[in-house]
Amino acid sequence: MSNPGKISEENGDGAFPGVSNLFSRRGFPGSIKLSRTADRESESGGSRINSGIEAAASDQATAEILNLTIKDDSTLQRSATPAGGSPLAAAPTTATTSPAAATPKRDNNNEGIPRSPSGVPVSTLRSMSEPRVAKFTRLLNEPVVDIEALRELAWSGIPQHLRPLCWRLLLGYLPPNRERRDQILARKRREYRELIPEYYDSAAGAVAGASAAAAAAAASNNSHCNISNRATEEESALRQVAVDVPRTAPGVPFFHLPRMQKVLERTLYIWGVRHPASGYVQGINDLATPFLAVFASEKMQNIDDMSTWTLEKLPEVDVLDIEADCYWCLCKLLDGIQDHYTYSQPGIQKTLFHVRELVARVEAPTAAHLEKENVEFMQFAFRWTNCLLLRELPFKLGQRLWDTYLAEGPALKEFLVYVLSSFLLFWASQLKTMEFQELIMFLQRVPTEEWEESDIELVLSRAFMWRASFKGATSHFAS
Repeated sequence: MSNPGKISEENGDGAFPGVSNLFSRRGFPGSIKLSRTADRESESGGSRINSGIEAAASDQATAEILNLTIKDDSTLQRSATPAGGSPLAAAPTTATTSPAAATPKRDNNNEGIPRSPSGVPVSTLRSMSEPRVAKFTRLLNEPVVDIEALRELAWSGIPQHLRPLCWRLLLGYLPPNRERRDQILARKRREYRELIPEYYDSAAGAVAGASAAAAAAAASNNSHCNISNRATEEESALRQVAVDVPRTAPGVPFFHLPRMQKVLERTLYIWGVRHPASGYVQGINDLATPFLAVFASEKMQNIDDMSTWTLEKLPEVDVLDIEADCYWCLCKLLDGIQDHYTYSQPGIQKTLFHVRELVARVEAPTAAHLEKENVEFMQFAFRWTNCLLLRELPFKLGQRLWDTYLAEGPALKEFLVYVLSSFLLFWASQLKTMEFQELIMFLQRVPTEEWEESDIELVLSRAFMWRASFKGATSHFAS
């Protein structure tokens, strides 16, 4: 295979030239690096291609999206070559470039919008480029935020200091109307504080009472001592949460601070009790961590370095605000995928069935090799789906992944099939050289320790292209 040329320039919002044209007006998110639609004001020419895979293959930038060198703001240049045999990969390999769009004027009306810490140099990440920060700022300063426009922009990544506000808006936790936000935020935080004594504190008391009753029964040899079923259930639920909390995000010291572990324990327990259809299930603890980190960042001086974060001097009211925001946003996220966690977890089983069917459709040699080696998707991809890939990535990249997940909104459940397939096929060339034992060991611990934002964006890019290409054509799913 010839060595493709490199794409070295981007348009103003970080979208690869040509690729944004390919998917403009074609559903969500629209542009491959990675904004749902290109900035129509900054586009100059370029035909809109709206046909399927054939049109995708005719676009040079799209053909090279799976084998490219990224250069951003003349500071970051990195080559990434994912494996895989997507139908979109067999296209011409001569890249074309277009001048980057001019930086938009900045809106000086920044009232109410979080700012980056002073003195911090401009990030080399595309999601933090100055033009994108300016676009987010203008959008968030509107009296009523256009949520669809925010989804399009957020799909490509959100600047870190704007994540808390953007995530609350994307999840519907805060309203688009700027004037109503403070009132609603205060009310929701107050409501959560009222849940703590009603559920968590009473459960802790019930557990303590049950333990005391059990001890008294043992001391008196009274086998008829009656311990309520409720106390037993609460004790079991609390025990499961208490076991999982110390295991959460083992490489991130912030989540092992005693105060933060208590926050996580209360959040998970209250969520489980208030959602009896599933209750707390292992893996939900991982899903809470991006929310805790992002909302805690609002209270920290150095938002870029979690290793320096501490809660020692943080007032209790601030800690409870972080906890409340995490709880309500976790509820919003899980509302769309709750069948992942109900009895027998049918949502996960269905997702993995669709992943297997899609992989067989777009990369038959890899699918055939996995089948030949008797590798079942449930053996490695159950955790991928259960934790939405969080355990497979460095923690910082999990937040970037969350930007796209939350921008997807109600479409997340469907899009997850394409993300998981793209993640698996990133390693296709290696997988085809392995036998069963090596395959299982590799897939249960994929080597992403050195990944950067560009790597996860390659995965998301290919996932988006597959969904756009197969939109309305469900024949790649058997059912």
